[in-house]
Amino acid sequence: MTRNSFLHFVGVAAFCTLSACGGDQIRDESPVASDIPKWAMTPPAGCGVGIAKHRGNLGMAQKTAVARGRDALARQLVTKVEGMIKDYQQSGETDAKDFTEELTTAVSRQLVDTTLVGTRTKVAHVSQDTPQQYYALICLEPEAFNDAFDRMNTLNMKQREALKKRAEMEFKDLDEQLNRLRNQ
Repeated sequence: MTRNSFLHFVGVAAFCTLSACGGDQIRDESPVASDIPKWAMTPPAGCGVGIAKHRGNLGMAQKTAVARGRDALARQLVTKVEGMIKDYQQSGETDAKDFTEELTTAVSRQLVDTTLVGTRTKVAHVSQDTPQQYYALICLEPEAFNDAFDRMNTLNMKQREALKKRAEMEFKDLDEQLNRLRNQ
């Protein structure tokens, strides 16, 4: 096989693979949006993407997208996955006729319970498409993580107590929310 024939063969094979030659046609039913940032589709390592619809309140869209980005980042780090598949099969005979019945159900849930220290919005984008979307890329920042601990060493005792009390209240609320989620 000559070099040109080999390249032609590889090209045809790649085209057939991408266009699903010789089999059922696979259609991409996802909406075509030209204004989605590339980083939103394939975020870099150590980053999570949050997306929120912009409904006229930029601050709310930003907060929601950042929260969702942190959630996506936390899910990369620690996620507890619970799953169950139930498979029921029965066969038999009734009125001199064979029958078979089958039922399969699957359920899965993912829980995230972690603390992120040292994250920041690396880049944000508001799409011009309709409806407008606010995209936020949230990344772990090792420098910010280290600085957070350095700042903890410079707090006076009163500031530490106030910070600890606020943190305890927030963690109590988070625990209540997680318990409610777990008991659903």
